[in-house]
Formats: sequence, structure tokens, C-alpha cells
Amino acid sequence: MKYNVNGRLHAAICDENKRVIANTKVRAYSIEQDVNAATAYTAAQSKEVAQVFEEKQIKVRKKQLLAETKTNAKGEYKLEIDGKKTDYNGGAIEIVLYYDSVPDYGQKNTEPPKGFKPFEIRIDIIQPKWRETENGLVAVWNYTLLKRIWCYILQRLDIWVICGTLLNCKSQAPLNGIEVTAMDDDIITDDRLGSAVTDANGQFCIYYRSIDFKKTFLSPWINVETTPPFSFDNGPDVYFTFSLGGELIDSEPVSEAQKPSRKNVGHCLCVTLCLDDAPQVTQDPPAAFYQIGYARKYHPVLNIDPATGRTTGKATTSWNEQAFYSTLDLRGSLSEELNGNPVEYKFQYAIVSSPDTDVSTISSWTDVTKDEIANTVIASRITQLFPVVEADYYAIKATGAEIDVPFNGNWIQVPQYSGGGFDLFFNGSLIKLVSSNLVSKSVNMSGLTQGESSVANPSLLEKNTYIVLRMRKREVGSNGNGIAAGFSRPLAIFNTEYLNVPQGGSWLPGDSDNERGIASLDLQELIDGGGCSNIANSISVNYTATNPNLGNVWLTMTGPNAVNSFEAIDFPSPGEEAYGTSNYTGEITDLKNCAYEIKFHAELNLTDGENQHHNISDRVIFCR
Repeated sequence: MKYNVNGRLHAAICDENKRVIANTKVRAYSIEQDVNAATAYTAAQSKEVAQVFEEKQIKVRKKQLLAETKTNAKGEYKLEIDGKKTDYNGGAIEIVLYYDSVPDYGQKNTEPPKGFKPFEIRIDIIQPKWRETENGLVAVWNYTLLKRIWCYILQRLDIWVICGTLLNCKSQAPLNGIEVTAMDDDIITDDRLGSAVTDANGQFCIYYRSIDFKKTFLSPWINVETTPPFSFDNGPDVYFTFSLGGELIDSEPVSEAQKPSRKNVGHCLCVTLCLDDAPQVTQDPPAAFYQIGYARKYHPVLNIDPATGRTTGKATTSWNEQAFYSTLDLRGSLSEELNGNPVEYKFQYAIVSSPDTDVSTISSWTDVTKDEIANTVIASRITQLFPVVEADYYAIKATGAEIDVPFNGNWIQVPQYSGGGFDLFFNGSLIKLVSSNLVSKSVNMSGLTQGESSVANPSLLEKNTYIVLRMRKREVGSNGNGIAAGFSRPLAIFNTEYLNVPQGGSWLPGDSDNERGIASLDLQELIDGGGCSNIANSISVNYTATNPNLGNVWLTMTGPNAVNSFEAIDFPSPGEEAYGTSNYTGEITDLKNCAYEIKFHAELNLTDGENQHHNISDRVIFCR
């Protein structure tokens, strides 16, 4: 039997900056065959199983080697395991990165550092989720390496990296096409570490080697870091310069290099930089869209994964890999005027087929109408401080005492005030978009059988919709579609509601409506013997969970002497659907003659920008 594991590898360098791991050898090793050990390994978090193997250990482990490959320029890899030759039967495997030389990650110089010896890093132990194809069994495994592990690897390779984002200081919009140069402040001469040009997201990464900041007037014969004042610190002291079209347009003060965050930096440095003057940005910056949600603050470009349309790059891990649903607070900045005249703005959207759609190729846009916006307070103005604070509130679809913001067609006219006293304060909300008014549907699940797929064919599973948003602004009284004021990458949106989902199993048959996922279970013993029959010798749970953004799925059991011990949940469609039968692996004889509850939980990786969608569940009660 042939086994193929495919995927893409990234390294999390900074919160907003994830880079592919290119030109790197990837290996798969077999692990011990003990079932309990394999289960423990695969249940552990990757950071708990990460391990470094040195040259002697690699030689000892040679008999366990199943396959080796190399990532391409996009970080993609394909491990091909010959089950017959390696005696592999589809069990858990160990994935490692193997270094017998220095790859080119962008530093260009690939000379091995002094004393370099081969090593490898175990990044995870996985149980591949196999699916059958004409060419054998195939599994997909994508992975993002933790920053601390990636930086350790770079240290072993004598590679240093600076990653960051360059923004407009006023609008916080990313700046594209600026050459950022990293300099090392030295007492003898400042060293040029390297440079990179910012991309459409304002992001850049500069790779270099230690020789780049240890140059002296005796180099290359004598290299040493000459940090001012003389010290035994090893890292460079970093400041930046900025160029456009080969001409220097701005530079940080050299004193920036002596700040604690920039002095003697390690192998991985993350920075956020900004320029007051942004030559490639032609529109007025004050009115712009650059955030989704107040609590989680997702940047509509930097925090959206172009491969999935889901969220990425947040330091809080649970905020990543989320699709959007429900009402979204689209946030940014507003100003009363554009070119000295009152300003108005609107949002537009386009539904695209893929999350990697190039936004610049979209030619057809649809206006967001007032009906697709929820009540949104966009501005306030204090009218009285004493004896109590009073204020006017300006809102789209105003309620109560709020002042209604006028519309000009689908253009929202920014409130104006010039009567003296306190100025208008714009609170950051631009519109609260009711995304379910753009795309939604309902699916009748009345025929669902627990333990089986929710659809006859996996291709019929409900999918995310991908929506691109953009903001336009113009002077009141002008015609046309205005000028750009911010946009998003394609966002994964899911507002489908499942109707008539079976609940309560054979114990208390019923159904639930209007959930954005399926979580349904039944016990085979109650199916066979009736909903009120006692269970004596076995507990077999038939379960089905469905959502295109399905997270963790698990079973719990409560009652005297009960333990949460069940066979592993099966994911025939990883990330979309889990279904099958899970048997209770605890001791049935330990259960007292009493009532017990088994509950089936499913996590939905959906967010409205403020919180994650609640977990959904189903339960059955039975008597022992």
C-alpha cells in the first residue's frame, strides 16, 4: 500500500507575519507501535513533543525512517511512504525537519557556520487522516512552526531575520513598494544587514548572517561585533532607513538602535514601523477601513489567510483559523472633510469562488445597502460636562434619542459640526454589517441518521462563502464611485442554519433549529432495545458533527463512577465532518445501577470579530 502525506509548512515569525518554510528537507519516521504510547503522542500538543536530534541520534534512528522529501519555494511538500518496503500500516508518524546543510531562506549566503553538524527537529507526531484514492491512501497535514522553535533552528544555522509591517502613521494603512533597509549601529562603521521591499500588506522580512554585522576594518580576516560602547553582546543594534525608486526618502534616528527593544537583538526580531509621509498613497488617509471587530481587532488583510479566508496571525491562538458569521463591526477612521468638503462613504462587496482570488482582478462590486447594516453609532459629541456628562450620539439606523445619520443612496454622509464647544468624536465603527443579509441559507436535516454522514456525497457538504469587502469615499455632491479607502482579502463567511437536526437520540427524540452546525448522537443499545431500556454490557455512541469550520469534537459521560473514556472520534472529512461510532472504553462493571448522561460536543470555529461561536451539543440519558 502506498501512503502519501501532502501539505504546506509555515513558520510563525511574528503575530502578523507567517512565512513558508522553503527548500527544507522533511522526514517521516515510524514511532513505537504500542497503542497507548501512540495515542498519548498524537494527543499531546506539538510543543510537548518537539525534540532536537543530533548527528549520532540520527544515525541510530535510521531504521525508523519512512520517507524524505524537500519543500518547494511555496513550502509545499509530499511524503511518499511505501508501506510494503517500510512495514508501515497507516499508524502515527513522526514529522521532522532535517538539516544537513544551510538552506537559503533569503539570506543568500549558505555557508555552514563553524562547527556545524547535521541535526533534525521533531515538529509533531500525527495520526494522518487517510482517504482512499486511485494512487493509494492520501492525507493532508499543514503546519505552522512555533516562533521559539523556528528561532532555535535559525540560531543553529546562523541565520538572523527581521520581519515587520510598514504602515502609514495616520491611517494605519499598509505601505506597498517601500524598500526597508536594516542597519547595525557600530562604533567603527554602521553595517548594512540587508533590505526588502514591502508587499501589498506592508510586510517585509530581511534575512542575514552574523558576518553581516561583525565586519571590521580587518574583515574578512577578523570579524567581531563592535557595539557602542564596547561590550560582549553578540547581536546587532538595529535601526531602519526607507527608500523608493532607489532614493532615500526617510530614516530613523540612529538612537533608535540603542532602545532596549532594538539593542543586541536575537535571531528573530519583529517590528511595526510607520512613515508620516507615504509617497505611494495618493488618497487622503483619514477615512479608511482597517479592522474587523472591536475585541479581536482582525486586520482585513494582515489577519486573513489567503489560502483559507480564515483568520490568522493573532497571538491568542484560539483567535486564529476562524471563519466569520453574523454581524461584523467594520472599523477604521473617519474625518468630517475630504479636500476641504464634507465627506461620504460606502461599503461594497463581491462574492468570489476562492480565498486566493486576486482582489485587483474583481470587476463587479455590489453596494452594501442600509438594509444590510445594523444600528451603528459612528460618532458622538459631548454637549454638557456638569453637573452630569451629556452627549449626542450619531448613528446609522438610529434608535431612541440617537441622531440619525443620513444616506445619499447607499453613501453614508459623515456627521458635520461647526457650532463651537466640543468637537465630534469618531469611535471607530464604520458600519455593522449584517453578513447574513449578504449570504445565508437553511438546510433541512430531518432525515439524518446518527453515525452516518449528513450528506450522500462529501461534495455536497456545506461550504464557506468568500466575500471581499472594500470601502469607498468621496466629497458630498460629487459623482462617481469615489476613491479607495481600504479593502479586505476574501473572507470566509458561514451563515448557513441547519434545521430539524435530530436531538436526544432514542431516549427523548426531538430536533433543533437554527444552529450553524450539526451535533447529534444516539446509543446503539437504545436503538436496539428501545429508548427507555437499561444498558448492561456495552455503550456504543453513534455521532455526527458537521460544519465547514469544525473544530474539536468530543464525548463526555457523567454519573457514578463514569469516566470520559471513549474510542477516538473519526474525521472522514477533516475540518468539515466527523461521524461514526465510538465505544465506551471504561469498565462497564464499575458503573452503578443509576442514571447516566452522555453528551456530544462540537466546536465551531466561527467568530463575529468579538467572540467565538458557542459550542453545540446533544445528549442522551440512560439507566444502567
